[in-house]
Amino acid sequence: MSIVFTNSTQELTYQKVADYLKTSLFRHSMRSHPDQPKFDLLYQDATLIEVEVLPWNLNPWDGDELAIVKASSCVSIGSQGEAMMQYLLSENSKMRFGAFQLDEAGQVLFTHTVVGGENMDLLELQTCILAVAAIAATYQDLITEKFGGQRAVDRPFVNI
Repeated sequence: MSIVFTNSTQELTYQKVADYLKTSLFRHSMRSHPDQPKFDLLYQDATLIEVEVLPWNLNPWDGDELAIVKASSCVSIGSQGEAMMQYLLSENSKMRFGAFQLDEAGQVLFTHTVVGGENMDLLELQTCILAVAAIAATYQDLITEKFGGQRAVDRPFVNI
């Protein structure tokens, strides 16, 4: 099965991300998905990063030909409580790039997004991915020590 793109900008962005990753520090720890515009990266053999190239449908400009690159990493599983929510919101205010969020399963993620397309800056893309990797690696111990749960790094990895 091949990847189906929503628009040509999403396809162009996917190709630019793929080309970048093939020459980056992730080139030996990258896996692309055959049926969706998504990559899995392994940072320092311990932090899994998902990089998705998505259409940007609801945007402030006219036209549908926009795309974004979303990098995310699961930081902890099962950490919970109001104190943790306050902590994550407080830490978000200190972040230069990206933010903590919870997914539908209650996992703590760190996510950052950049605008894709023809003018996508590769330094911006690199900063996006490395910010997610560094923050996820740094905060997994902090969050689980303070609020319980399991570090995402402690769950079994699939080799990439």
